[in-house]
Amino acid sequence: MENIEFVMDNFVIHGHQPCQSHEAKYLCIDNIYEKLQRPNYYDIGGTYSQESPDYWFVCKTELIGEIFLIHIFVLVICLWGRQLYIAISFTNKKEEENDEGILDFSSLLDDPVVADFTVESEDGATFRVHKVLLMAHSEVFRAMLKEDTAESKNNHVKLVDVSKDDLHHLLTYIYSGTLKNIENINFFNMLILADRFNLVGLRELSEHALIQQIAIDNALEMLAVADSYNSPSLKTASLVFIKKNKSTLQNTIFDELDNAELIRELCKFLVA
Repeated sequence: MENIEFVMDNFVIHGHQPCQSHEAKYLCIDNIYEKLQRPNYYDIGGTYSQESPDYWFVCKTELIGEIFLIHIFVLVICLWGRQLYIAISFTNKKEEENDEGILDFSSLLDDPVVADFTVESEDGATFRVHKVLLMAHSEVFRAMLKEDTAESKNNHVKLVDVSKDDLHHLLTYIYSGTLKNIENINFFNMLILADRFNLVGLRELSEHALIQQIAIDNALEMLAVADSYNSPSLKTASLVFIKKNKSTLQNTIFDELDNAELIRELCKFLVA
């Protein structure tokens, strides 16, 4: 995961942060995609009994054929009278479907009853929307729609660099939490909009779609976009693809890269 601050507390085992054994509830393994792409042993963290190490966790990532494996090893400093419980949770499919139905407001986008705000694309297409939904999903929209802003007073904003189709996909995601007909969506633009409006779920969806689209003629562009818009998983996938397909470097885009730090990182990855 990219951002784990929201779970970082004394009950989460992560790195060397203080976590007492009797308080531990969760084991956090971050940057899983990167770890799977680079099979190795990784220190996860551990728990303490007062100030003394108690349990310690290490994971090993492995690729067998096309299957990624994560092994978790537990070092118990003191075995006497100890029990370790590992919780596993499963999602009930019916409950999941019901939850999705409750959270799907796409019908309000198609039929904007009591809409109180208008979003306009660069080509003049307008969408009647609901402030409360925009504000609930995006901190950026929340700041934009404060009472003292021009957008809030006019109940209108024009996104001068967003096309009609991209704006429709953005709003569809905000209202429904997903996207359909993904073969017709420009996920480069979706990743940019996810970064712009701080939509974590849309970012992850865009990253997944783009990773599936990496090819010799676009891997360098994927790498540049991932670096510009803070996408570690797409960046790692692009680096791995380029390393396996050196002919990618013959693309003219390589000569157009002007980010010295990114080029240096690429070179280091290729020779590692």
